[in-house]
Amino acid sequence: MTTLEHIRNDSLRYGPFAYVATVGADGDPHLAPVAVAWHGDDLLTFVRSDSRKVKNLAHRARATVHFAVGPHTNWDSCIVWCDVTLVDTIDGRTALWDKMGYDLAAFEPGGPECDDHVFLVMRPTRATILRNYGIGGRESWRGAR
Repeated sequence: MTTLEHIRNDSLRYGPFAYVATVGADGDPHLAPVAVAWHGDDLLTFVRSDSRKVKNLAHRARATVHFAVGPHTNWDSCIVWCDVTLVDTIDGRTALWDKMGYDLAAFEPGGPECDDHVFLVMRPTRATILRNYGIGGRESWRGAR
């Protein structure tokens, strides 16, 4: 069993892009590419308020984050299951505005006062690192839920 700190540190080598999976009320899965950033023990992403991700999270506030697999990671992958909190207030967006590592104004010129975007604060509940598609081993972490 590994630690969340190990998962977080390993995930940084995959870069700031990942896929977030949610499930809608109809049971259909939805997968979307996003930019992510760690903020303490939480993963953050900044998305449109009217996105399918946000609609799905209203039904079930859970998501899975899958960091991209490729030759640059020796075909390793990192998957993180999360409970999700939607941050949609001006105060909340203001507090997180500079935590993503890039200028959010490029996507939301109205700043944190604009309701067109929200943050997803994703609290990991478990995670797995698969080394070389699992051929090279598996490292797992499970938090208290």
